[in-house]
Amino acid sequence: MEIVVRYHNWTIDSTEAWTELSDSFMPMRHRYRDPIAWQAGLSAQQSAAYCLLRWDQRGDRIAHRTRDLVRQVPGDEHYWVVLPQVGRYSMWHDDEPLHVDPGGAVIIRFDQICRIRIPESRSYAFRVPRAEFDHRLPAALNLRVDMTTGLGRVTANLITSVHEQADALNAREFNTLCDRIGDLLCMQALGDLRPQRADRADAAAAIRRCVRERVGRTDLSLPAVARALGWSPRQIWLILHEEGTTFRDLRQDESLRAARDLLATGEAQISEIAARTGFTPTWFSSAFKARFGETPREFRQRRIAETPIRPDGAPQDAPPTCAAARPHRAIPE
Repeated sequence: MEIVVRYHNWTIDSTEAWTELSDSFMPMRHRYRDPIAWQAGLSAQQSAAYCLLRWDQRGDRIAHRTRDLVRQVPGDEHYWVVLPQVGRYSMWHDDEPLHVDPGGAVIIRFDQICRIRIPESRSYAFRVPRAEFDHRLPAALNLRVDMTTGLGRVTANLITSVHEQADALNAREFNTLCDRIGDLLCMQALGDLRPQRADRADAAAAIRRCVRERVGRTDLSLPAVARALGWSPRQIWLILHEEGTTFRDLRQDESLRAARDLLATGEAQISEIAARTGFTPTWFSSAFKARFGETPREFRQRRIAETPIRPDGAPQDAPPTCAAARPHRAIPE
């Protein structure tokens, strides 16, 4: 499917025209302090997934998401990240104020009744699909992040650069850069949440459990695991990257652990176990030795030698057999 990005630049000196334009992005009820003197500029870069806005307004306004507007246009498919450059951005939800000054950013949704005061200001707003943040940010809604240092400053500079290079970026480049902005915003937000490390570790453990349960039973591809968890493949990539591993390495490790368990039971040929856990026989032998320090055959032989034998000839950890039970068969190699 062809990727299309649209770029527009407006200069408006009418509150009626500004209301119509603003409502094309998110319908609101607007009030202007001085409608006669109103003037604003807006640029927009927009693809099917992402939207990057920059406005420069001369005058104050208040925008209100009413109950009727939320019902008519829920606004629940996206997050908006607002980065004031000049002027304080203020939002009230359930009468609780949230203020964002230049150098900060706020992650918000518009699927709720809220009131926003936007003074004479210059700001960026970045729209990102909600699925990109959910499951990665346990408290994404109305979350403020610092954009003045470190990763936050890098992210803010990237947003500025994407805006400045609008004419030079094709659609695929724009979407790719917006992907990176989304990743960086999540990483920055995670850095501002506590306990950061525990949240990532829990998410990585959930991925590992999901892979472990699917080994030898169903599709182990990244998209399939992502669907099973209700996440996006990029979310899984980011979580594992932050934990210092990759999906490929985690999948191989869990497959080798499952193969080791099957080898210990002695219920299948080594070649069958390799195929069941997604390996070729040669790859299985080398990968198993690299992971556990011995080949599958050496592991099985060692386990046989270490397993105590009961007087009836069965391994010590095997269930008791009745008199009519069949003789114990040799464990296949």
